This record gives sequence, C-alpha cells and structure tokens, in this order.
Amino acid sequence: MIDASKPQLFSKAVVDIERLTDIIEEIRRSLPEDIKAADRITKTSSQIIDDAKEQGVKIIERAKMDAEQVVGDAKVKAQRMVDESEIKRIATLQAKEIIAGSEEEAKSIKSGADEYAREVLSDLEAFVAKVSKTIQHGRDKLEQKAGSNS
Repeated sequence: MIDASKPQLFSKAVVDIERLTDIIEEIRRSLPEDIKAADRITKTSSQIIDDAKEQGVKIIERAKMDAEQVVGDAKVKAQRMVDESEIKRIATLQAKEIIAGSEEEAKSIKSGADEYAREVLSDLEAFVAKVSKTIQHGRDKLEQKAGSNS
C-alpha cells in the first residue's frame, strides 16, 4: 500500500487509495457479522444459564416434595402403629430411620442438582472464554491489518 521503493524526501508517504478503500470496506463488512456472532453467543450463554437455574430450582423443589411425601407417609404409618407399646417403639424407630433416610436422600438430590448447575456453569464459562478468545483474535487481526497499513 505504501511505496517504499521510492526515496522519501519528506515525512509523507504515498498511499494506494484504492487498496486502502478496499481494506476499510472489508473491515466494515466483517465487523457487523462479528458483532452479530458475539451477540448470538451472549444470548445463547444467557439462555443456558437461565435453563440451568430453572432446572436446578425444579430439581430442588421436586426433592423437597418427595421428601415431604416420604416424611408424611412415615408419620401416617407411625401413627397407625401407636396401639401397643412394642409396636409403638418399633414404629417410632422405623419412622426415625425413614425420616433420616428421606433427609439423606433429599440432601443427595440437592447435592446432585448443585453439581449439575456447577457443571453447566463451568461448561458455559469455558464456552464464553472460547468466544472471548475468538473475539480477541479478530481484534488482533484488525490491529495487525491497521498496523501493517500505516
């Protein structure tokens, strides 16, 4: 673009206007697509995060409902067994075991939901980092073009 083969008497340079115009036009054409791609990626990332949160909430709610149902069932069963002292003792022991098991199962389900959310967010973070790297690479190319054209 700059004719370096001719001696320069002044600090001015000869620029190929047609080539410069082509480069500027190429940059104008590529920037909107890059911006649209980045916007699509951002929207997709936001949707993934929202979906992960929604799924996590549903899993936790389902676990709570299941635990409440199991606890309720255990209470009803225990109440029926109150007639005799030995049956009452056994029923109380079994109810405690069921409640403890239900609480442990609820903790396990919640832990699984939390782990799933962490995995989704980790995957999303890696995806966003990759997109960011791609965007930075595009910027670097533009800077290189601008630097070599100066």
